[in-house]
Amino acid sequence: AETFSQIHAEVDRLDRLVDDLQELSRVEARAYRLEIRLVDVPALVQTVTKRLAPQAETKRINLDIELPPQLPLILADENRAVQVLTNLIGNALQYTPDGGRVTIAAKRLDDEVQISVYDTGIGIPSEHLPHIFDRFYRVDKSRSRRAGGGSGIGLTIARALVEAQGGRMWAESAGEGKGCTFSFTLKIAS
Repeated sequence: AETFSQIHAEVDRLDRLVDDLQELSRVEARAYRLEIRLVDVPALVQTVTKRLAPQAETKRINLDIELPPQLPLILADENRAVQVLTNLIGNALQYTPDGGRVTIAAKRLDDEVQISVYDTGIGIPSEHLPHIFDRFYRVDKSRSRRAGGGSGIGLTIARALVEAQGGRMWAESAGEGKGCTFSFTLKIAS
């Protein structure tokens, strides 16, 4: 029974890896359709935080939302925007120790809305920041997917999806142990 359980877990891991690689291939080849329409940022944030609330509760992480009133609608593919935000918040929850805090914030910047995910997690050393969106890049090379790390392509996919919608994505961190901020922009509906 134990061997069967281990084999089953390994098959699941390989299945997720194949799915990730197929998604990366589609994104890099731009072999997907975007359905750009009006999207409400608070509704987008609410959808993702509801989905990830159980993960936050398990680790006793405060999941805070800071959205200004009257935030304009954006032009985006809602499903892809959910995918991007799910990746960013999921990563923040994974790399924030128990009892920490993850904050989702948004603000208007000229003709864009900037959405940011701040965490009180493990942080990223400055020498790694320029490479954080490179495919298969890992800050901690010893951290395997089995030990809770991903395939190393989630951020690559997220940035490609944001850029395909006319936005930008970047990461900031004050260093190891000082948390991270991942931000992206999407155009405001005119």
